[in-house]
Amino acid sequence: MPARMRFPAQALEELRKLDPNTAVSLRMIRRLVNSGAVPSVPVGTGNRRLLNFDALLYYLESPHEEEQVQGIRRVDERACI
Repeated sequence: MPARMRFPAQALEELRKLDPNTAVSLRMIRRLVNSGAVPSVPVGTGNRRLLNFDALLYYLESPHEEEQVQGIRRVDERACI
């Protein structure tokens, strides 16, 4: 099955069809594309990108270890003075 490639705004429309109450925003989708968390390809001069919609769904469905908080980090008291 070929990859479903969408522009970020189109991906948000598709996502809202699947889940009308989604908390995902266009800004979040663009950040995921820019960070490389969701695969994408440049289009035209490279200012616009097509993202893999199925990869976006997979990213949203699966937990990510690097984003989970592992407790409270220690703050150097000397830096606060």
